[in-house]
Amino acid sequence: MKDIELSLRMKTVADMVSPGSRVCDIGCDHAFVSIYLVANGISDRVIASDVRTGPCAIARENIDKWGYEDNIDLRLGDGLSTVGSGEVDSIIIAGMGGMLMTDILDAGMNVVEQAKQIVLQPQSEIEHVRRYVYGHGWTIVDERMLVDAGKYYVVMNIDVTRAEFDDWCNKSELSDIYYKYGYVLMNRRDKVLGEYLTEKKKALKAIVSGLYKSDTENAARRATELEYELECIDKALEYI
Repeated sequence: MKDIELSLRMKTVADMVSPGSRVCDIGCDHAFVSIYLVANGISDRVIASDVRTGPCAIARENIDKWGYEDNIDLRLGDGLSTVGSGEVDSIIIAGMGGMLMTDILDAGMNVVEQAKQIVLQPQSEIEHVRRYVYGHGWTIVDERMLVDAGKYYVVMNIDVTRAEFDDWCNKSELSDIYYKYGYVLMNRRDKVLGEYLTEKKKALKAIVSGLYKSDTENAARRATELEYELECIDKALEYI
């Protein structure tokens, strides 16, 4: 059968999973990542879980078509409530807002604490996710920024067994910038991050220029906020 094809975003997520681990894919949609993990020998035991009946029905068809009924356990339910404590080593949550992701992790902390790895791909509130991770004493061991279908995405590989609370988390003058744009990405001088920040700087400068033309208190307050964001971008670009 033809190899299953994933978008660059979802392939990046799947390829971060530690080989040989027992995996749960939360918000699995049509189970393509779960199928990819089994088809490529990354995992032979995956729990594919989604809260929606429609995607679960399609996921069931896809799993059956690939013949992975014995490898992929499809479950219907909310977040990590479908997974038992100690049942998985790696947790995947991708394609959701950052606040929703951390809510899911909070609600399923009994599962998280028995796991070894979390792979997250937040669609928004990325700074919040980074602060949440380090606030729990976990370590982002790898972080990738990529462009897929014209959009920028970040994928994080988190080790929940190793606490590596570096000095930058609280003490460095760059700590806020590292939380905003990613210590791993900046330390690697990530090219895609540099492109993203350059584009964002250009867009924000145009917005600020427009705000200063508006003689309102709200516009002035927003312009001040964006000026700070521009300062952070400039400082980050110095290190990339």
